[in-house]
Amino acid sequence: MSKRVQAATGCSRPAASRIRTRVTVVLAASAAVALGVAAAGPATAAGSSTAAGPDVPRRIGTAPRVPAGGSVVGATASGTTLHLSVHLSPRDPRALTDFVTAVSTPGDPLYHRYLAKGQFAAAFGPTRATVADVSQALKAAGLAPGRVSPDGLSLPVTATVAQASHAFGTRFENIRLKDGTIGRLNTAAPAMPAAVAASVTGIVGLSDLGTVISHHTPARHVSEPAPVTGRGPRTVAPRTYTPGLCADFTGSGLSDGTDYYSPGKLAGTYGMTSSATAGAGQTVAVFELENVDPAAVAAYQSCAGTAASVSHVYVDTAQGAGAPAGSTVDDQPVGVESALDIEDLIGLVPGASIIDYQGVDASSATDQNVLDVYQKMVTDDQAQVISTSWGLCEPVESGATANAENTIFAEAAAQGQSVVAASGDSGSSDCEPATGSASAAVDDPASQPYVTGVGGTTMTGSGGTATQKAWNSDGGGSGGGVSTRWQPTVYQGGVATTGKRAVPDVAALADPSTGYPVYFTDAAQASGPLPGIVGGTSGAAPTWAAAVVQANAATACRTNGRAGFLNDALYRAGRADYPAGFWDVTSGNNSVFATGFTAVTGYDEVTGLGAPREAGLTTALCAPRGTAATGASTFHPLAAPRRVLDTRNGTGWGLSSHPTTKPLVAGGTAPVRIEGVAGIPGSGVTAVVLNLTVTGTTGSGSLTAWADGTTKPSTSALNWTGTGQTLAASTTVEAAGDGVVDLATNSATHLIADVQGYYTSDSTGSGYSALKPARLLDTRNATGISTTGKITDRAVSLKVRGRGGVPSGATSVVLNLTATQTVGSGYLEAYPEGATRPTASDVNWSATGTTVPNLAVVPIGGDGNVSVFVRGTSHVIADVSGYFSPAGATFRTVPPQRLLDTRRTTALGSGATLALPVAGAGSIAADVKAVVLTVTVTGTTGTGYLTAWADGTGRPTASNLNWVKGRTISNQVMVPVGSDGKVDFYTNSTTQVIADVTGYIS
Repeated sequence: MSKRVQAATGCSRPAASRIRTRVTVVLAASAAVALGVAAAGPATAAGSSTAAGPDVPRRIGTAPRVPAGGSVVGATASGTTLHLSVHLSPRDPRALTDFVTAVSTPGDPLYHRYLAKGQFAAAFGPTRATVADVSQALKAAGLAPGRVSPDGLSLPVTATVAQASHAFGTRFENIRLKDGTIGRLNTAAPAMPAAVAASVTGIVGLSDLGTVISHHTPARHVSEPAPVTGRGPRTVAPRTYTPGLCADFTGSGLSDGTDYYSPGKLAGTYGMTSSATAGAGQTVAVFELENVDPAAVAAYQSCAGTAASVSHVYVDTAQGAGAPAGSTVDDQPVGVESALDIEDLIGLVPGASIIDYQGVDASSATDQNVLDVYQKMVTDDQAQVISTSWGLCEPVESGATANAENTIFAEAAAQGQSVVAASGDSGSSDCEPATGSASAAVDDPASQPYVTGVGGTTMTGSGGTATQKAWNSDGGGSGGGVSTRWQPTVYQGGVATTGKRAVPDVAALADPSTGYPVYFTDAAQASGPLPGIVGGTSGAAPTWAAAVVQANAATACRTNGRAGFLNDALYRAGRADYPAGFWDVTSGNNSVFATGFTAVTGYDEVTGLGAPREAGLTTALCAPRGTAATGASTFHPLAAPRRVLDTRNGTGWGLSSHPTTKPLVAGGTAPVRIEGVAGIPGSGVTAVVLNLTVTGTTGSGSLTAWADGTTKPSTSALNWTGTGQTLAASTTVEAAGDGVVDLATNSATHLIADVQGYYTSDSTGSGYSALKPARLLDTRNATGISTTGKITDRAVSLKVRGRGGVPSGATSVVLNLTATQTVGSGYLEAYPEGATRPTASDVNWSATGTTVPNLAVVPIGGDGNVSVFVRGTSHVIADVSGYFSPAGATFRTVPPQRLLDTRRTTALGSGATLALPVAGAGSIAADVKAVVLTVTVTGTTGTGYLTAWADGTGRPTASNLNWVKGRTISNQVMVPVGSDGKVDFYTNSTTQVIADVTGYIS
């Protein structure tokens, strides 16, 4: 019983329900034959029972489903041998994720400082104790686990169905698939003792529902070849390297750049180098599940004038095992896929070393066989770039297999290995070849988060006159869509605004009508290699691999470190300077078997970001390391808030030249550049003060802000409780080395970010002085104003210098602004008096009768005043809590950290005071003078307010947060710290209180 893993090469023939590869065979009279090769598969997530106790069985993951078109035909024979693998979780999955992010983020101290070969097991693999415990549990269940893999991630197990059924608590059934082949699945998720189940991501090999198809079906002949009988092997005379090819192609009557693309023509069109030494010093590996034909590779090298090093590593098989290259299996010649992969690389990077990792023949390969090849490619760590043109649609592949792949590819990213994968050739219906279903589906491993999925294009012309559109012809087309398994990724934030990971990431030539010139053997036609032309995303993937190899060989990457995990850099480049690195494909679609997706300006689920432009790509992949600014910092206010993000109109949202106006999706992330924009310097920035606004909310939610490339905190900067709300909160966010901050929400909403000021690691700005909070303005009782009425559509002049402790030398003031007793919707804007009113707001409300606070850092006008403009109708309160001046103290950032959450203990009661120790807590210094907090109240039981102040001093009459019953409200608070290192919180209404620190004054 075998798994269907299909090579994504070429056009599909619907009647055959499989992906086809067009191979145009070039003979003396320019003959053409179309040969088919099939497509590929994915994984699922893990679940658990609620049972307790170390020996109580706990289910791992979920049971597979019978694929569309399949049916149960009886129980699997108890004596059937299963080759299984128990895959283990890294000892700290979050630490592994954070490490991959760090080595992929310019400015991080770990940027491009990858793990060396063999270091993964000790750094991130499960502990020896964990391996021993899992191994012992398997033995106790009557199994005999083998030796753990070099990376510590898997334990092999060979067992009968009866033994596996007993050990894992599941039955097994045989399934007749749509094409008549028989597969097997487990009827329940496997169970292991709870004490070890949490350390297991899945058990691979229990189910086996596919049939590997990687062979090609003949198509149209341009002219009939002569009979094979009596024909000797074809010989190709060696030639000196030139960007073109030999007479087998140039003399065939077909035109380079029209009927096919020679390596030189393709490289020139994509801006890549053409030379016999291109890629020198680099190693690229290809994943194959069929025998390679050395004669075909030799013929290609003779034709191209190359002498590339090609070696072979056999995994779970041996040289010569399996069907020989050129033989016919399922009407397809063996070896076309491997010929396309290897020869495309030879043509584009002949100076590189190529390693063919060959597994068991696709027709008999199990899930474990497939994983063994990937794991070998990664643990060997010989190749800087890995290319695979094999895969399977996500709904068919088991969750255990997908999870195991995910960890393997994360390991590759940690080691600095780039992985590219063909996205499939069935358009938006990736499962059609396997199950006959035209439903939307994407291909694995192209959909894996640590893999770069490569779609396909149709190209016309070459060089500067070339044009491209999405490939969709003759029943095949660029695979793409939205994953049903993987959550939205940080790197796609603002570019692919989808609820899950979008595929593909990039694209390249794939149309078989204008495809890749190769030599392959088809024993039914000739006894030796024949020249042909092949298409499919199987050609696009190694083309992108070659582009990365050339980037790694460039001076910039030799200086700054090889590219490693690509996706972070690719999408970062798209946001920074999209046209420089990518050829945008804006026409065509992938509606092959059903209505799919359309190529549009910018990113799309057909061609991703587009085809490569090598010069810009190299700049992006080989970015200098940079250094994050740290240490004591001074503040620089902006004369007026500057908008750096507005998803409603595309400000700072999407690609650099193609903004989008879609909202931030639930679970999505918005990477926002803050260095070098909005009047902020391009370097030296340690933190930024942002006013964040959500509008058009679709339900309750929260927003988190943190430095890009660092661990996403469990804190929040803004919270809301319903649909249709508009709320704002200010926050201070540490700046990353790459000058980007990340904003993430768990509920779909539009998002606005306005910069109020920034901190730099020098003494050129102002320092902070904390004050005991004092009320400067309250329109309800004529404080700071001569009237007691609500303010409607006008500005209030507020004197700040000389009041509340603010001295004449203050440059900016920290005000807690509150709108209360609001009418309808509206907002407040605070700005230096005498200056032009800004277009950014500080406080927003969307309903009558609300009370909304927000902290604002406002430059002081020359007359010592600030203006507060009210759009709409509301009472206004302004409390001062501090000011900036040349004589103030310096600021230090800390990663966001939760210091208080009364939900874990007891709510703060009405009239109660809570003293919170902050000095020495987390990353806060012991000599802290003031602390910057995001304070949130939730579970409010009535209308109320909260006041924060230095412990040991009198409680001020000012407030920091105000709310009405049932609301969740957040606000930034800059509060002085008492001499005992504590701050106090008081509330006049019972509520839960949360406090997150983002920085401090020392």
